[in-house]
Amino acid sequence: MHKEKFMIYRRDAKKGEATYSPKSHSAPHFEGHYIEGMEEWASWYCFNKKDDGTYEAELDEAWNEGSHYGGGTINVDIPKEWFALSYVDFLEHVITLAAAKHYGFTVDDLKERKGLKQFFGFKDSINLIRLSEEHTIAFKEEMQEAFQHGFMAYYKDDNQWQVLPDKDFYQSLEAEGAEAYEAISEDGQRVGGAIITVNGVIGELAFLYVKVGVQSKGIGQAIRKSIEAMHPEIEVWETCTPYFDRRNIHFYINRCGFHAVEFFNEHHPDPNMPEQFDQEDGLFKFEKKNDADLHLP
Repeated sequence: MHKEKFMIYRRDAKKGEATYSPKSHSAPHFEGHYIEGMEEWASWYCFNKKDDGTYEAELDEAWNEGSHYGGGTINVDIPKEWFALSYVDFLEHVITLAAAKHYGFTVDDLKERKGLKQFFGFKDSINLIRLSEEHTIAFKEEMQEAFQHGFMAYYKDDNQWQVLPDKDFYQSLEAEGAEAYEAISEDGQRVGGAIITVNGVIGELAFLYVKVGVQSKGIGQAIRKSIEAMHPEIEVWETCTPYFDRRNIHFYINRCGFHAVEFFNEHHPDPNMPEQFDQEDGLFKFEKKNDADLHLP
């Protein structure tokens, strides 16, 4: 039994359908068995995720000579160890299964299929690069849009309060020990970014955002892990997030292992920005210690 199926090609697909291909995916009959006038083709090529969580490649082959038709379905398991490879290397291996190359399928055919990477459980990899001056405005506007999106998801009304004013962005960018990074996807697009400050063994995630439209794809986790990998000297990471941003609270506590250690509000303002609470807003302060036994003064 198959829990999920991802179709790459169907011979009877119509133009415009996801599995349509202008290629015939035909091939000369197997060497040593060729019969003049015989045609051989692939009827479909797909991947299956089985109920036990393993995967297989499946190809249905057919051939005919005059009125005679024959063929069969080929199913080949995908070795678990291949999933430890990079996605491109994984595809290089997978395309060898179920006679796919014999019928003209290529790695490029697989790379073009949107959603296949996620079907196999691979996360989009990102590369962090230092923010350049020429990208600062676009970076700021995308970050503001992402934060505003979270705010509006909570309030669901026409509240015009700006969650991330320009002055807060630039104050963070110009702080002592500040580092700003753009998160660049495999296809060269900016999908998020972060501003951090490093002060000895203390690191602060001042702002971390994922671009609107590409959330819930593991990008935030990838950004955070890349930042932590760049600063192995950090013993404690700190960050703050507004009380209303449930997505962020879930992300930091349930996904990243942070703990809420303080709640800033009009009765207990953050000493670093007391003016933040003109509208009786509130912020949670989170901490994550890289060493559970670490005790700081």
